[in-house]
Amino acid sequence: MAIRREILLIVVLLVIIALLVKLAEFVGTINVEGADASKFVLEDLRTKYPTADIAIMSMTPKYNDQGGKYFEVKARVTRNADTPCPERSHIFYNYPQQNFVPQQPEVITTNCAVCAEGICTIAFAEEAIIASHSLPGTSAIQAYLRVNQNAVPAVTEKPDAWLVKWDSATAAMSYSVEIHRNGSVMNVTESSKG
Repeated sequence: MAIRREILLIVVLLVIIALLVKLAEFVGTINVEGADASKFVLEDLRTKYPTADIAIMSMTPKYNDQGGKYFEVKARVTRNADTPCPERSHIFYNYPQQNFVPQQPEVITTNCAVCAEGICTIAFAEEAIIASHSLPGTSAIQAYLRVNQNAVPAVTEKPDAWLVKWDSATAAMSYSVEIHRNGSVMNVTESSKG
């Protein structure tokens, strides 16, 4: 009887060791990498916003209470990027998913409006595009866009300002607008093409 008990104990110990080895292998395969998080987020955004311009803005490694690694990912989604009224939102992810309530998207631009109230800060290219034709002092750009509805913006970031150039393939001229980050129009320039 004692030999049977010892054999049974050895078999149980071997099964436990085998299970621990398999568990260690499984934990090793679920090591979360930044590339996995990036791939997941981009695939999800392409599915949800198929026509939008998307990009990952930041990816921060974090650890949950159990010591498991995950990434906080902040992504940008811009719809209608080549129009006078781009819509920008920031979408937040935790990958792999944690037991947190998902954050609502942060809406940066909507309804073609910037600097409607409070302190004005032009922090993103989409805001600069809207500001280039909606702020006081941009009536020439407004008129240009009414006549040249196929005009597209090109935005250049400067240290304290944004330069937005409006051009239409069918127009004889283009316009450039320099906007300070505080929301003031610094310069409007008309350029002849030809």
